[in-house]
Amino acid sequence: MTFRIQPLKGFFRPGTYGYQLQEAEAASGYKRNIILLFLISVCLYAISAVFGIGTESISKELTALNAGEFEVRKQLFFAGRLLLGLLIPAVYLFVSALYFWTFVNIPYQKLVIIQMTAFCLFLLEKLINIPMFVLMHIDAASNPFSLGIIAQYITHKELIIAFFSEITIFQIGMIGVICYYVLRLTDRSKKEVIPFIVAFFVVCWILSSMFSYIKIGVFF
Repeated sequence: MTFRIQPLKGFFRPGTYGYQLQEAEAASGYKRNIILLFLISVCLYAISAVFGIGTESISKELTALNAGEFEVRKQLFFAGRLLLGLLIPAVYLFVSALYFWTFVNIPYQKLVIIQMTAFCLFLLEKLINIPMFVLMHIDAASNPFSLGIIAQYITHKELIIAFFSEITIFQIGMIGVICYYVLRLTDRSKKEVIPFIVAFFVVCWILSSMFSYIKIGVFF
């Protein structure tokens, strides 16, 4: 059976989508959907860069920069966000699938297809964050969908706040989607699969919080 890849269908009809994916012998639209997700990711990161979302790490340094240095930083920031728009889907689609593939007896391509559905939640989060961050003048630490707000009441350590800011309801939703489909396609138990999947996201949250915490000035 040839499986037609429709990432959004994975949300609205998970039972049917999961069964078709499980029984599929081949998949259509694989490269097309990957390219589309990459393009959407790059566009969202470019738009966020235009609005200055994510500049918290350099905002405190602006007063010490002259016009030329400021322009260089701005261009580097924009280029960095475009690069991030390419790197993030590569990690969530391919690296994560490779990580899961080492543990579960599911074909690599099917794991990438599962990641496509989960990654749509990531893109939805970025899409919602753009107008919310711009109109409400907030940053990731004050994202109402994350644990960052709670963390600010517990500690003043920026790195810890940055870590909890990465944990959002969308990220939890991604974990739920991946767990659902992986458990459906593998014979491993929940006690084996869920911690393995969560561990990947925890590592991503740690790395992401560390990069957001590092001040860009240390590279110059």
